[in-house]
Amino acid sequence: MNIRAAVRITLLAAGAAGTFATAHAQESAKTGASGLQLEEVVVTAQRRQEQIQDVPIAVSAFDQTEMQRRQAFNVVDIVSNVPNLVGNNNIGQGTATTVFLRGIGSTESIVTLETALGFYIDDVYISRQGVNNLSLYDVERIEVLRGPQGTLYGRNTTGGALRVITAKPQDETSGSMEASYGEYNRWSLKGSVNVPLSDTLYVRGGAFVEQGDGYSDNQFNGKEVNDRDGYGGRVAMRWVPNDRFEGTLSLDYYKSDQAGLYPSDRAGIIRPSTNSLFTVNSGVDTSNIGRTYGASLTLNFDLSDALQLQSITGFRNVYQEWNLDLSDQPEPVFTLYTVNDTDSYSQEFKLNGKAADDRLQYTAGIFFYKEDNFSFIGDEINLWFPGPARVPLPFFGRNYDMDVTSYAVFAEGQFALTPKLSLIAGGRYTHDEKDLTIDARVGGVPGTEMQGGVTNYNNDTLNALGTPTDLDYNKFTPKVGLQYYFTDDVNAYLTYSQGWKSGGWSARTNNPSEFVVFDPETVNSYELGLKTTVGGGRARLNYTAFYYDYKDFFSTATGQTGNFIVFTSDAEFYGLEFEGTVRVTDQFDAFATLGWEKGSYKDFDKEVFGTSIGEEPQRMPEFTAKIGGTQKWPIASGEILLTADYQFLEDHYTNLQNSELARSGNINLVNVLLGYEFAEGKYLVSLACRNCADDSYISQTLDFSGIAPNSKTFDPSAPGAFNGLNFLTAYAGPPREWLVTFKAKF
Repeated sequence: MNIRAAVRITLLAAGAAGTFATAHAQESAKTGASGLQLEEVVVTAQRRQEQIQDVPIAVSAFDQTEMQRRQAFNVVDIVSNVPNLVGNNNIGQGTATTVFLRGIGSTESIVTLETALGFYIDDVYISRQGVNNLSLYDVERIEVLRGPQGTLYGRNTTGGALRVITAKPQDETSGSMEASYGEYNRWSLKGSVNVPLSDTLYVRGGAFVEQGDGYSDNQFNGKEVNDRDGYGGRVAMRWVPNDRFEGTLSLDYYKSDQAGLYPSDRAGIIRPSTNSLFTVNSGVDTSNIGRTYGASLTLNFDLSDALQLQSITGFRNVYQEWNLDLSDQPEPVFTLYTVNDTDSYSQEFKLNGKAADDRLQYTAGIFFYKEDNFSFIGDEINLWFPGPARVPLPFFGRNYDMDVTSYAVFAEGQFALTPKLSLIAGGRYTHDEKDLTIDARVGGVPGTEMQGGVTNYNNDTLNALGTPTDLDYNKFTPKVGLQYYFTDDVNAYLTYSQGWKSGGWSARTNNPSEFVVFDPETVNSYELGLKTTVGGGRARLNYTAFYYDYKDFFSTATGQTGNFIVFTSDAEFYGLEFEGTVRVTDQFDAFATLGWEKGSYKDFDKEVFGTSIGEEPQRMPEFTAKIGGTQKWPIASGEILLTADYQFLEDHYTNLQNSELARSGNINLVNVLLGYEFAEGKYLVSLACRNCADDSYISQTLDFSGIAPNSKTFDPSAPGAFNGLNFLTAYAGPPREWLVTFKAKF
């Protein structure tokens, strides 16, 4: 299906939804409620409970039912349901999610850099994206906030925020279990149980395990790679001694031990290409261990009917250990070894209140955050040049110890100037401190820890070059806007807000002259939104337009010498979005999303440390669309349901250089789920497929090929063409998969 057809389908769906809603509005007004209203969606995007249609933010929300229908088993799955959001596993890492929202994101997982999209579990910030592809079991809902959230969420949310809200312990005994089996011998077991220990104390626990073979073939050793192997659990205790206090303690653990994700070399310079994204030829048995565990304590105090105090205390450890063949060669050119180990601590005190006869709603608080990081990165490089012999370089190893301390004060309020018009205003002051100690050596033993070698560079070397190893930032990020209600069901908002991402070091390099400090990233965001509930509550149709003015927009790329470089430039991004859900009949719900976006750099350097920079921002498809629906057929013993959807992402570059061989291709994905629910909803059996048409596409790439970015072929006569690396590896999006699932509730 071509671009115009995909966009036309979604636009027709949006138009049809509006026409349908308008046609039924008069009839609904005559009869009162139609009886077919969509269920209300309650979110906490503004750190307080509100109807989603009343929130002057572009926010998408998915409850358990919607996650099941859309086959969202982890964070990577959920992003396909949000306009202008592109998400994949990070390079070689099944536990890591790389997300680009409205063109804003980061491909890096090194501890000296920050992410652009904030990840939160029950309002506790997850700072590192190494183990953030969370399995969505026993989750109440997911919220995706589009646009910078610099006031209520703070640092490192220039792109937006993704919030996972887990299911809370309740005062009734209940539980569920789920078993699945599918293609590539992939299976999973999930279960949860809720038990009230007394009238005031409730406990909830859940666990899962998932395993399976890989979907790619390694010609070198005949193994199936890109497998799945993980398990985890969560337990929460909730105490409600009276109607003025509530406390919840939650503990969770997750571990994945898989063979990593293998790419396929598309350059065909060192050896002939396999001509398949799912066929590789690597001489490395890669491993990818990811682990995270955490604890949170949330205390809610109702100080009065108009004032609530909340305390959120969080701890999280994120650990990764992996070795990856970045080159996809029988005799690897570039093997990367990494260990990341992060402990983070956070404390937030937050007030939610009302004043001035409830005309003012406000949120104010203080936030403290501390992070202790250790990272080891090792580069094993065997240079390739035409001829039988390789040129092995000495092993490069680097130990990083980095501490982060951050604190902030914030406030945001909405004041009703008239019954229809409200003023929105807020701000956040943030102070960041970063201290880095580095020990870079050369000549040690390859592996995931420093063994031997002599000093390459350290703090003294960097300080002598004028590169500081202590950073200190202060930033105030404001927000101001207006919201106007045309009717109770139609409102519009216009906001200006500022987002901020902390600065850091370009530290993934073996050359101290390339070890540089980059400035914080700042975005000025202008957003216009229209939220409508029409057709007597049978349709929610929401529209958004945005414009970003960026200062020091940050990206990373592969350098042709084996290093990774940082690129910063002023930039602008703008786009349009539509989200709609319609209850067509009492048995059929339809939905559609559409995103259009453009972006460009301002006065940027087209070459950084010898690496060419493309003119188009990476991972920013101009058009994204998704359309689907769920049909139910009641029968005597239960209910049959069918959910189907189609997703389109326009061809886009998956790297900063804009390599022609790094284009994703137009992505057309069809997903279908057929289920049978019986025994009054206690049991569900389903058969599902994802990417049913088996569309093949590229999710991300590494380009060390020496091929000119605007070409697909290698020119051996070009200056510097043989750089000793000469590979371009592409990571494939998942192929077609089918899955059979049985679920039971009690």
